Amino acid sequence: MDDWLVLKPRPDYFIDIGFLLNGAGHPIFYSYDMLANWTGAPVAVMVSLAFAGIVFGAACLVLTATRLGLLDRAEAVGFALIVWTYPGYQLWAGKANAVYVFSFGLLFVGAWLLALAFSARGWRLVSLRVACAFVFLLSFALNSTVVLYACVVLGLFVAKWQSGKIGEGFLRRTWHAAWRCALGYPELIVLPLVYAAALSIWFKRIGLYAQHYGAHLPTLGEMANGWRAFFGAGYRDVVTHAFQAASQSPAPFVVAAVLVAVTVLPLRPGKEPPASRRVIVLPFALAVVLFLALSSPYLIAGLRPSSTHFYESRHLLLFGVPAALTLLALKRLADHWIGSGVAFAILFGSGTMLWIGMLWNDYVFLQARTLKQEALTSSLANRVQPAATVYALDDHFFDRPSRDVPFGLAEVTGMLRLAWGNQPFFGFALRAERPDILYEMAEKRVAPGTAFRHFDPSGPQATILLRAASGTASDRALVRKYYTCRLLARCDAAELLAQLAEVTIKVGPIAGIIPLNGANDAAASSR
Repeated sequence: MDDWLVLKPRPDYFIDIGFLLNGAGHPIFYSYDMLANWTGAPVAVMVSLAFAGIVFGAACLVLTATRLGLLDRAEAVGFALIVWTYPGYQLWAGKANAVYVFSFGLLFVGAWLLALAFSARGWRLVSLRVACAFVFLLSFALNSTVVLYACVVLGLFVAKWQSGKIGEGFLRRTWHAAWRCALGYPELIVLPLVYAAALSIWFKRIGLYAQHYGAHLPTLGEMANGWRAFFGAGYRDVVTHAFQAASQSPAPFVVAAVLVAVTVLPLRPGKEPPASRRVIVLPFALAVVLFLALSSPYLIAGLRPSSTHFYESRHLLLFGVPAALTLLALKRLADHWIGSGVAFAILFGSGTMLWIGMLWNDYVFLQARTLKQEALTSSLANRVQPAATVYALDDHFFDRPSRDVPFGLAEVTGMLRLAWGNQPFFGFALRAERPDILYEMAEKRVAPGTAFRHFDPSGPQATILLRAASGTASDRALVRKYYTCRLLARCDAAELLAQLAEVTIKVGPIAGIIPLNGANDAAASSR
């Protein structure tokens, strides 16, 4: 995860976040990470950013929808809940990626400020417009929010169009609305262009990051396959996994159902059913358009989501919006047959229950995975460092079938630095990397704008064997034990971690991994 590359878990932990400016092209990310590390409590800062994004983003979404008369109060709250509890994005517990969540929330804050500015006058108008532009600019830290930003600007155009003269023809009215938007809100039109120009001039992606984003014009077949992948990972797999998780462990879903029943269902939707098909068809059409639009930038960049690897779900953060629009359309359709209140309870109530249950299920998995990290780091810190700087992690923690995602090389290297200090370590998980991983890292650490300059794959080698110890339990039982220790003080958390893992280290060449000199010889012979 990115956490290990950009955040300092303790003051003496070495990081080099210059690659965010001089390689990855993320100046706003760089600012957040630099500020978080400067405070000395980066984890607390990032968690606060995530909570702020969720709370203010959801509140501004409700306020904007009700102020503009797009939704009644119950629909707006249900809509916001579906958007902000969407579990297809599994990285809610990540720290560095909290900036994603915060940026998403800022987009709705900007929309609320724009709605206030639309009818404001004088200095209030000026201050709201300046604040609106600044908030939208910060929301661009997550590049894909530009698509939703375009939808906000399109909404402004529609408002101008509806306020035009009815007697004008369609084309003339459309032209006048576009002209009034451009003249009346030039900062909103220019803002994404200025941001894109600044990135391409001063913060251009180079080296590994220029290669990572393989931007190209995809064929229709590639687009269709990509949309299928996004639909599968973003919706089909989420619902399938929700029902599987509910059948295996219904308790979180029961708690979620009680929470929804107490807080959401008492809301009273509008009693009158929609008067026209337009209010039913429009949300569904918007859901389809937004789904295609939100996934298109990733498809152009050659990126795909995955529902099996939590980190690859980072492409799905915004896809709660099409889901909420679809439920809104179905709810309005059902209003005709079963009434507004019942339709709201069935669709938004059950949807929120499934979403919250899956959020908790994914959080338990990530928390158990973090406890496994802490157990390994503690075990390494309590022993003398062997005569090696390159380590392969042979992970047998789960020999039985279970959900498990191998540690990434940034995580393994970070745990080594956390245990034994700032040395030129390089660590990786054996089953997560190819045999030529040392050769690959030797190239990556000298590439322009690299994030791996302080990873040295050329030193003496060793293998870390990680097995589950007597204190290991299922993810849920493990997390329950941990919070019992931390919150109820019924045991010592350090003792719990010591009982989780058995660690042995074997110094010497890593089996199955091509040594650097062998990799160079093989590459030379292939040329």
